[in-house]
Amino acid sequence: MSRRLPPLNSLKAFEAAARHLSFTRAAQELNVTQAAISHQIKGLEDRLGVLLFRRLNRALLLTDEGQTLLPPTSEALDMLAGAIDRLGAQDRAGVLTLSTLDSIAASWLVPRIGKFRALHPDIEVRISSTDTLVDFSGDGIDMALRYSGGKTPGVESVLLMTETQFPVVSPLLLEKIGPLKK
Repeated sequence: MSRRLPPLNSLKAFEAAARHLSFTRAAQELNVTQAAISHQIKGLEDRLGVLLFRRLNRALLLTDEGQTLLPPTSEALDMLAGAIDRLGAQDRAGVLTLSTLDSIAASWLVPRIGKFRALHPDIEVRISSTDTLVDFSGDGIDMALRYSGGKTPGVESVLLMTETQFPVVSPLLLEKIGPLKK
């Protein structure tokens, strides 16, 4: 069966613009220019022979045709993304991807990784060293080791270590300022 569908990029541009009611926010989400979004939507409108948006002074509204097209487009893109995520999860079976800071990797993780590998030879450990926040839904990270108060919403956290912090002062500065106080 031959499917006569518009290009996927034009459907993605339409769905993002319709969801945000903004070409600018759609462009930011898809990491393209606003002109690229406008071009994709114009091509989709030309192909379908209908207008999908009404462009007003400072507003963007969906036409009736746009409102008709949005739900199945969103659902189809969600289904496609879910299927691709499941395939990616199969490829990652047996892989544990950890995100951590260099300091935690050096002082805590690396001394323990050999024992983990000996206990779990079927699991490949991948370490991503970064200080950015982790998006577990989109970064492909399974676990993150961070300094934290342990109260991060939406994730489960376990205390691995306590840490003592104290200032370290050069002897020259100490001579100038005198002894440190609380």
